[in-house]
Amino acid sequence: MREKRLLLREKSGRINASQKLRQMYHPSERKRLMYIRKTASPAPYDSLCEALGLWKKMPKTPFRIAAVGSGGKTTLLYTLAQEARERGLSVLLLPTTHMQLPEKDGVLTGRAEDVMEKLKNDGFAVAGVPVVSPKTAHEPSAHALSPEIKKIGFPGLETYEKAGAFADLVLVEADGSRRLPLKYPNETEPVIPEDIDLILSVTGLSALGKDPAKFCHRKELAMEALAKVSSRLSPLSFPSGWQTITARDMALLQKSGYLTPLRSRFPSARVIPIWNQADTEELRQTALSMLEFLGEKDGLITCTLS
Repeated sequence: MREKRLLLREKSGRINASQKLRQMYHPSERKRLMYIRKTASPAPYDSLCEALGLWKKMPKTPFRIAAVGSGGKTTLLYTLAQEARERGLSVLLLPTTHMQLPEKDGVLTGRAEDVMEKLKNDGFAVAGVPVVSPKTAHEPSAHALSPEIKKIGFPGLETYEKAGAFADLVLVEADGSRRLPLKYPNETEPVIPEDIDLILSVTGLSALGKDPAKFCHRKELAMEALAKVSSRLSPLSFPSGWQTITARDMALLQKSGYLTPLRSRFPSARVIPIWNQADTEELRQTALSMLEFLGEKDGLITCTLS
């Protein structure tokens, strides 16, 4: 029944909460971020931290949050960092895989002491080590912070533990998606520290209706996963049997690739699905319908209102 309702909503763009949600928006404001939290009923927030209930859910410090999936992890983590800093909290941001080279606040020595000093002085640090391209690894300047360096990697367990203990909030980018809005992880992904408190499983709605070959990272793994749970696909249809990414596909991949395995692996952590890039009314309704389709009692939708 849930599946039937989801397919209908994909075509019509309507759900029961539509009028209620419109009343929550403030049309006089332009180009602002909105976070819609689905619990018992959808509710809007101007603050990402408040939408996640962080100020009520941080009984200990450091509180550790990991972002996994695709379609906006880095932006969400920087938003969390900014809001936490506005409250006077010290924040450490780092990757366990790779992330874009920070424009500022980076501590790229791999030394825990350097990161701790930055936290002491400024209250915010992005810790990592430069990722060297295989093409330039042999060059003398490759290991310096040169223009060829575009990404940073995990700064090491000692930095994570020692510098992390020095911060109030530790934010971890724990997955890579090659900047695509949809992803299915392999057996080694995501790379999440065992002491994590909250996991944000992100999917970008810009993948909806698009070609999976261009908008899904690890398309083959995603197809195999869908084949196990979907009557629409079968192994015999590979590799041309999946032409368009539907809301149903995205919901099933979120559940089988991230929500179910992560909740099993991290039973003491909250795992929250996040549908990012819901910048139109229709996409917001589709995101809400996907949460309902999955039976998720808690979830978050991020959008830019104009």
